[in-house]
Amino acid sequence: MQYGNLLSQAWDTVWGHKYLILLGVLAALGGTSGSGTGAASGGFRVNLPPPEQLRIPELPAPGIVPLAIGGFAIIIALLAVVAAIVLWVISTISRGGLIAGVDTIDEGGVSSFGQAWTAGWRKGWRLVGIALLPAIPILLLVGLGLAAFLTLYSVSGTMASPNVGIIAPIVVVWIFILVPLALALGALEALANRACMLENLSVFGSYKRGVEVLFANFGSALVLFLIQIILSIGIGVAGILLGVVLALCCLLWPLLLLAQGAIIAYFSTMWTLAWRQWTGLASAPEVPLPSVR
Repeated sequence: MQYGNLLSQAWDTVWGHKYLILLGVLAALGGTSGSGTGAASGGFRVNLPPPEQLRIPELPAPGIVPLAIGGFAIIIALLAVVAAIVLWVISTISRGGLIAGVDTIDEGGVSSFGQAWTAGWRKGWRLVGIALLPAIPILLLVGLGLAAFLTLYSVSGTMASPNVGIIAPIVVVWIFILVPLALALGALEALANRACMLENLSVFGSYKRGVEVLFANFGSALVLFLIQIILSIGIGVAGILLGVVLALCCLLWPLLLLAQGAIIAYFSTMWTLAWRQWTGLASAPEVPLPSVR
């Protein structure tokens, strides 16, 4: 694989078909920051008086106004959850649209935002299933931990129980099984999306096909992954400077989202073009015909 040509072709594809950037922007809407969540939890202490000096005031009986405020807060929270789910689904479909659009372009066909979005929409349920599968091991782990906690607490009324020595190793073993499984599925998600969109496979069939393509082209995939990491570091350093400038002016925030969409579109295009080469779908280079004398 000629990586320089691949990176150049990915750039030319995105720049020449700028609707891919719009799809990247929609894909960015479902992203999560995933950082800084624990920064506010350390080093903060509150000195309370001794328990005998605490006096708990009597709460007034609930009235119409507090109930209305509580109900309004619940409605707002539910709307926020629904909005987050909708944005995540739009993001998932947009990623499928990116794959379909690049596939059509590389075949020499004519593609547009509407055609690419429609292609992702048609396989929306499968794309959602592919995106949800990596979360299942984590949900199982959370459920296992909660069940272990409730079991220990219900038996002894405290966590200081002899059963901790029995249940804790079981939970640790499951951690070493489920966490790597979740990471592996997350890493395969990008390949599974391409198997779904380009080979019309089911959720589990897409993951199986992704594993086959990965092992058949492991060296190339590893190099491409390292290239993406290096490019991401460089983009991240430049993004810090750009983010500081954009943070000073709220009107410039759409530019930050546009830049993020362009980055997502570029890396998605890069992997789609690589998939087409690995699976023999890439267009063969034009061979000049011999001159006839």
